[in-house]
Amino acid sequence: MARAPGSGRLLVNFLWITFARNLYEDGSGLAFDDAGDPTAYFWVHLALAVTSFVLGTAVGVIGLRGVRAHAGK
Repeated sequence: MARAPGSGRLLVNFLWITFARNLYEDGSGLAFDDAGDPTAYFWVHLALAVTSFVLGTAVGVIGLRGVRAHAGK
């Protein structure tokens, strides 16, 4: 059974959004200090999630454009 183009990328982007939301709601004390301010752990992991989401979306768009161009031939 064939998958829709970009469906895997959509799943990965969904996972990164969920990761960022869970990071923001972290209650373990890693993401925020006692005063409620974000820690380095929070900023590094947020940067990883955002970077992966943006790059993944760009790769997905490029791939979708390639599939459409190839189908039009």
